[in-house]
Amino acid sequence: MKKIAFAILAVFFFVTGLRAAEVEVLKPKGNLEIKLGHPSTISLYDMPAVLTHERLNKNGWNVKSVEFTRTDLNVQALAQGTIQIANSQVMDPVRAIQKGAKLSFLMENNGGEFLMIAKNEIKDCKDTDGKRFAIHGEAATTSLAAKLWLLSECKVKPNIMVIPGGENRIIALQNNQIDATLVQLGDWLNLDAQAPGRYHIIKTGNLFNISGASFWANSDWSRKNEEVAIAYIAELLKTFRMVHANPKILEPVIAKHLPDMPKHIVAPAIKAYLEVVRAWPQNGGDTSILDDTVKFFTDSGELKTPVNTKEIVD
Repeated sequence: MKKIAFAILAVFFFVTGLRAAEVEVLKPKGNLEIKLGHPSTISLYDMPAVLTHERLNKNGWNVKSVEFTRTDLNVQALAQGTIQIANSQVMDPVRAIQKGAKLSFLMENNGGEFLMIAKNEIKDCKDTDGKRFAIHGEAATTSLAAKLWLLSECKVKPNIMVIPGGENRIIALQNNQIDATLVQLGDWLNLDAQAPGRYHIIKTGNLFNISGASFWANSDWSRKNEEVAIAYIAELLKTFRMVHANPKILEPVIAKHLPDMPKHIVAPAIKAYLEVVRAWPQNGGDTSILDDTVKFFTDSGELKTPVNTKEIVD
């Protein structure tokens, strides 16, 4: 859908003299009902999308977030057309496409944000051998990457446990039900603020550079609703630019949707997502998340069939 790309360029690069908040995206004709899928509960990296939905719904749209308990259920719903767009890591959409699903990569939401954390007595990845290590799901992109890394690079075999939801894994860690786990940056900042010094980050090098989230569309829907798809993506990009121009606009959204996050870490967390995680790229980013992830899992033998990423990108 080259029209989408050209429309976005026209709105966001031709009118460079305007501030992001002043850019007006024309309201499209057609069915303005969109469901955006999330692979887990709403998290900090979802906040610009949530802010976008609140703005659009005040202007006659009907946009909803749908939270799933597993990453594959998110993409399954996308393939079936139950939702129209999904914020997802790469592997689940790629697997679905290989099985015939008509899905397309639209743009980035954020770069790698996952961290491996543990009790202080577990000093490094070697110490996870035989320990209780929790992941989101067996097939989730970052979970699978961590398992492969522990087995092949660290030469250890932890006791893998599946606990969907980063907030649930944090609770399990605090309750001594697990010894180490994977969490998003926002979850770690929240935990470290509530229990300073009790847990630490295990160094994993560049492992989670592949773990960024991106927006994917049901290709049949986007083709039949081109004007709506154009406007929705443009509105998301508008919000991304608004956040970069004034990060404080996310603070009341976070207070509303993530009430358990301590107030004093909200501003630093937003700053970390913008500067460290490279979240919410103002031009939608590029396809490096897609390319790097496919290469990683192809090299590791997890992807048996070659994947041409150029054919996946819309």
